[in-house]
This record gives sequence, structure tokens and C-alpha cells, in this order.
Amino acid sequence: MTLEELIYKRLSEAENLTKHLAKYSGLPAVFTPEAPGDREAGWGKSMQYPRAVFNFDMQADGERKSAGTLSVTLICRNDSEAVPELIEPAVKKALKDVLLKDDNGTLYAFAWAKTEGFSMAEEKNELLIGSDVRFDIMEYPLQETTDPDPIMAMARYIKNLYPDSIVVGVDHMADETEASKEAPVFYCRLTEIEKLEETNNCVWTNGKIAISLLCPDSSTRLKMAAAVFNSLSLDGEVTMLDDSPMFMERLTANLKSDYLKDGQIFVTGRYGLLRYKAVGYPLRHPNINY
Repeated sequence: MTLEELIYKRLSEAENLTKHLAKYSGLPAVFTPEAPGDREAGWGKSMQYPRAVFNFDMQADGERKSAGTLSVTLICRNDSEAVPELIEPAVKKALKDVLLKDDNGTLYAFAWAKTEGFSMAEEKNELLIGSDVRFDIMEYPLQETTDPDPIMAMARYIKNLYPDSIVVGVDHMADETEASKEAPVFYCRLTEIEKLEETNNCVWTNGKIAISLLCPDSSTRLKMAAAVFNSLSLDGEVTMLDDSPMFMERLTANLKSDYLKDGQIFVTGRYGLLRYKAVGYPLRHPNINY
């Protein structure tokens, strides 16, 4: 599915949200890019509010470290019991700590940015009130590089440490993956590669890795991030795919950082790029005696 279809599915199937919304043609009043007119037959004789209309713009913002923005506009009548302030938490919950995978295999997460209220006049001179709930769209592309792959090595290390967790790049990702206390989601991102020195056999390289842990329970998120940091500190190295070591040169953990945008654990790993591969020596002209 496209990202638009995934967002629609996520919002229209969120029971905490749809129980507040009106119905259009028997479905929750969730629309994009705009809602149908008030006189459309799909409304029937039922109330036309509250409704939710979402739009997104996939224009990267380097300053906010986002791949785009998502706006979910909630519109209610001012005489309704379902006011935007009541519905807004359901929108935020529907998109919190969830990864959506589009047709290209790219993962997206949503970080709440701000909420702005507004009012507007309807055709029937009835006052409508609403809230514009805005999110930063975070893009989580697959991070596999070439052999030896520091990202895959780190992902396998975390998977061995927490087998019940979901590790991007190791586990199969469905169209919707929701992090939970029982199954948090880890994402490893390679932020920088630096060449250090050359020897006859290899080139020593530093790879800087940021590890994000998605978990809705803040206490569990804190404990698991600290546990990964402690484990890496004690082990001192991670085994690469070619069985060579990646040494932990520097480890830091910022448990108050924005885990969706920046990550919580930051690793500088030193590993070698071998100049020569081991050459096998084939056995020629064997003479076998029974």
C-alpha cells in the first residue's frame, strides 16, 4: 500500500478515534485530501461532524530532521459533546510508536510536533471548531551496507540480546508494526564513516551508529536502552558478519533525547576492511590408494 493508504487505514481502524466521528457511506468520517460536501448523499440523515481530514507533504526538513509533515485536521460543531480536545489524544495514540511500510519497503514513523486550534463559520451560520494536529514524518530506510556491515552486526547483536524484540533489518516488517512493552522495536542507523589508518593487511575505519528504541512504556524504554548500553560496554566488541570484531571505541547514551529523530544510544565502532581475502589451495592431481 502507499503511505496515504496506510495512514488512512491506521486512522479509520483506530476505535478510540472512530467512536467520536460521524459516518459517511457507513464508514468513519476520515478523508484525504478534503472532505465531501455537506450535501453529498453519503452523509445520509446523520450528523456530518466530527470528521477528520489528513494531508501530508513529503518535503524533507533538515532542521527538524524529518522527511515530511503530516497534518490531521479535526472539525467539530461547537454544540457537540465531542470537542477537538477530546479527540486529539486518540489521533496521537493511533500514530504513536508505529512503523508503516509502503510499497517500496521504506518505513515511516510519526513524531507529534504541535496542535493548533481554530474556528470557522459553516454555510448554515453554525460555528465549527477544530484542531490541526501536526506530526513530523520520520523515514527509516533499510541500512544494510557492504560486507563487513556494521549495521547488520549491531542489529544481530541486539536481536541476540533481546530475542522477543523487533529489530529492523533482522525481522520481517509488516505493513504496520506497532511497538509494545512486550515487543519493542530497535532501529540502527549508520550516521558517519571515517577512515583512520592503513596497514598492509587492512584499512581501519570508524563507523558511527545511532540506535533508536521504540516502546510506548517510558520506564521499559529507559531500562532496555540502559541495558543495551551496559552490555556493549562490558563486551567491548561486536562480531561482524565475516567473524571479525568491531571494537567499541566510544559509547554514549542520551536517555532524554528524541528517540524517533535522534536515537538514545550512540556507538563509535572501529573495524577493519581487509585488503586480501583468504585464498584456498585446491588439491591437484590426487592419487588415492585403497
